[in-house]
Amino acid sequence: MPALLIIVLLFGQVMSQSFTQRLAAPISYEFGLVPGFQNNPLNLSATEIDKAAADPNYLDGIKYSSSNVISAYGKLSYSPRLFGNRKTRINLIQYYHYYHDISERSYQSTTVSVKQSLGNYRYLLLGYGILPEYYLRNYLVTDPATLISDRQNCSFGTDRAWLGFEHRLSRRNRLEYRVTVRQEIYPAPFSRYDMSMREGAISLESDQFNGISSDLEIRYGMADNDNQFDELDRSYRFLNMRPSLTLTIPGKHRLNLSGRYDQRAYDSEEPDDPLHAGRYQEEFRLDVSLMPKFSESLVIEPFAGYRERRVDSSDEVVRGLKSFSRYWFGVRVGFKSVIDMYF
Repeated sequence: MPALLIIVLLFGQVMSQSFTQRLAAPISYEFGLVPGFQNNPLNLSATEIDKAAADPNYLDGIKYSSSNVISAYGKLSYSPRLFGNRKTRINLIQYYHYYHDISERSYQSTTVSVKQSLGNYRYLLLGYGILPEYYLRNYLVTDPATLISDRQNCSFGTDRAWLGFEHRLSRRNRLEYRVTVRQEIYPAPFSRYDMSMREGAISLESDQFNGISSDLEIRYGMADNDNQFDELDRSYRFLNMRPSLTLTIPGKHRLNLSGRYDQRAYDSEEPDDPLHAGRYQEEFRLDVSLMPKFSESLVIEPFAGYRERRVDSSDEVVRGLKSFSRYWFGVRVGFKSVIDMYF
């Protein structure tokens, strides 16, 4: 009996040591600041910009339609071997964005993702992201009991979770499939805009040619309104395409180009709902950045971008009200390193 007890204790100690050894892995981290400028962070239409300029109360005290922005971010990456000799890549990203001239717009976001190796260049993907509060603007609201109208803060919180699978088509080509569910929750008196979304995505990554890597992602999904307050149907279908290209230029500097095309079609056919009935919209976005290679630890990345939405609707007012354009530019300055930490 004592011998059996000793064997059990020794076996437990060996197993414990083995698990501890699998936890021993470097921790990569990056943190930095991103000063920049955005000319239309509230996505105001040209009509709304003109109204805000003529009426100081139109945006309920917000004086500017553009703003200087500074963002702070941190990234952590840890890859222990939790299951046999296969890596579990855990990534954590935290952002905080402060809008100097429109402080109401400031927000933060957190994303956690896991990439579990399944062997033979196959991976299981899991993730969760949350944006607790995102300010849109102040809208005019009429109390149905008193018929008194006043402007109230409209914002929403959103979170999303996804599950995916990645595998290698060839030595330099990878394919990823992913399903995502998302919620948008609006506080009163805008709770009738609550939405639940489901989407599927497929992404092809390739570095087939030396010095060039590319990615093409296609998403299709549905957004259903969780509306318990009126009979209006605010649901829609959407299609997104996101191509990107990274060029490695002499000196190992990198030039990044990415585009985005979003298409949205609303389901409503109610004639008494001009905001959604028959509405169709397209968005175009272009981002460009340059990442010079100064050292292994210093990150300097100037960037610029442009976004435009075009809305088609049977109501001319809706077409003008929901169409907008904006641009932005700035520079990301960060520091990255690795902690060789062993448990």
